[in-house]
Formats: sequence, structure tokens, C-alpha cells
Amino acid sequence: MLKVVEELNCPLFRAGDVMVLDLPGIDKGSSTNICLPVVAKFLAETDTTHCDQLRSPIEKGELRCPRKESPVLFEIEELPERFEPKPVVEALLDDIAGAVAYLRSIPIFNTLSAAFLAQLAHRIRVERYEDGGTVLMKGHVARAFYVVVKGELEVVAFAEQQVASVVTKVREKDCFGEMSILTATPAAASVVARGEVWVYAIDKGDFELLLRENPFMAARFTRLMASRLAAANFRIVREGSKPFSGKLAVMNLVTVIQVLADSQRSGTLFLQDYTGRTAKVAFNQGSVFDMEHAGVQGEEALFQLLSWKEGDFWLDPAQVPPEDKVAQSVMNLLLEGLRRHDEAARG
Repeated sequence: MLKVVEELNCPLFRAGDVMVLDLPGIDKGSSTNICLPVVAKFLAETDTTHCDQLRSPIEKGELRCPRKESPVLFEIEELPERFEPKPVVEALLDDIAGAVAYLRSIPIFNTLSAAFLAQLAHRIRVERYEDGGTVLMKGHVARAFYVVVKGELEVVAFAEQQVASVVTKVREKDCFGEMSILTATPAAASVVARGEVWVYAIDKGDFELLLRENPFMAARFTRLMASRLAAANFRIVREGSKPFSGKLAVMNLVTVIQVLADSQRSGTLFLQDYTGRTAKVAFNQGSVFDMEHAGVQGEEALFQLLSWKEGDFWLDPAQVPPEDKVAQSVMNLLLEGLRRHDEAARG
């Protein structure tokens, strides 16, 4: 895995982004983006005499991209053997009505129309796992969003190769996988079947399309994500142990700030849109301490930022603000910002 640790004005990558090489190919599903010149340089500096024993001799496990000015710095990390779930797969086409009825019984789906759920059901894949089967592996980006139809699973943390603890259980009508998809980061724990388990699987691309086409669903899932950050099954993700990043088109800035506040995170949230504009919001134990955008600091900077619809964001937990320069609470800041935004929209 090539992870971006330093970049300046790169059109493809931001700090924290990854490119996963499954030599001699590229794991597109687990990669944030792909840069072929970087791959070519990596392979050129790698001993390829024995393809089954590829090793990188690059000093300190770092690689700079071929750009002459401000090259992107990648950190090289060897990953465990790629995980491929091995479920028994069945289609849903013979029971679309049953799938719609089941989805309507789940709180997060129950306000959607039957017609919309029927379209979604046509994209669902039914997967069956035997006892001990791994649906989602720690350290791997989720390839699908899952809804449990039958059975029970455990979210487990590992020490070496042994199960260290059961973080929580996942039962019928529970869902999982959205955390990894929404933040574009590897899962913090593994999800393992206990007994026979049946799940509905919605591929990552279809899940992201669902959120883009339905803002109400996007808001629901981001609220779900905020609550899970504060719940017991996310306690294994301690401060600084997991990058927090994503795209504003999937998770808007209001929700990003709420997530960081609810989970009491510390660090500086960096934002960059696709025109090159940058901004930052600094947190200390979930409170907003400082903000800066286009030369403007404090509350006014945040009020301007709430109009951003697209761009990337990432949290640097090492940059913790020492001084509180914002007098208002996070909730008051967001309410005032949204009020001003609505007034501007009305003209």
C-alpha cells in the first residue's frame, strides 16, 4: 500500500489517500485513486527477478512521485494477503416483493417509497456465510454495504492472529460497512459470522449512488455514522489510530463537524475543493478552537465554508490547537451558519 503522507497541489491525491498494489496488478476497489507514473516508478525501484517474492528496497519505505516540483511523498506499507470473502451468492430477482417488505421494516429505510426500494432490491446480492466466515476484514476497505437478514455476527478485534475481544454483535435488521465506505478508510475491526448468516449486500458503487440520488438517505446515514463513532463498537479506534477523511459530496461539512464533535476528536480538519481553495477547522476534544478560510478566521470562516458542496477533507490528529479562539459551541456555530446560508439562498 502506498499511502500519501505529504502532497502539494496534486490533482489526484490528498494526505491520507492510498493506492493499493496487488502485484502485478492494482486493487482498484481499495485505492483512493490511481497514478500510473507512480506505479511505474515503484516497479522500477523494486527487485522483480522473482515475481513471487517482490520486495521493495526503497530506503525508509518511502517513495516520491516522478513530478519534478513538489513531488507527492508516499509511505510504503506491506499488507497482509488480500482478503476475498467467500459467500454463497444468490440473486433476489425471484423475491423482489419480499426484499422490499424486509427493507421497509428497517428504520433507516422505512421512509423510502416502495418504488425506490424495488429499484434498490434489483441491485441487492444475497450472501450466505457459514459459521466463522468473515464478511468484512479489519484493515480492508468495505466493498459493500450489508444488511443482516438472518443470523448473528460479531465485530471482533484481533491481537496477532488470535481473537482479542468481541466488540459488539450484529443481529437481524442491523447494518454495517457504511463507516468504511463513507470515510474511504479500512475497517477498524472484522465482522465474523456466528452460525449460518444471510445478508443483503449492496455494492459500494450502488450504495454511493443511493446517497447521491437521495439527500435524505445521505443525511440519515451520516447521522448513523456519528452515533456509531460514539458507540462502544468504535472505541477501538483511538485518537490518531485511524485516519478520518472523505469527500464532501458524500458527507457534507455540517455532518463532518458533528461527527468530530460527537466523538470528541482533536486535530485540524483540512479541506480542499476542486478549484484549489483550501480551509481548515481546528478541534480540541470535540470543541472548535479555530477556523480559517481565504484569509478569514473565526466564525465567519465557517459560515463561508458551509456553502461548499464538493471537495476533500481529512483530519490531521497531530495538529491540535492550543488556544480556543471561538466563543460559541459547535451546535450554535452550525445553527447560525445554516441560518445565514438559508437567508442567502432565499436572496
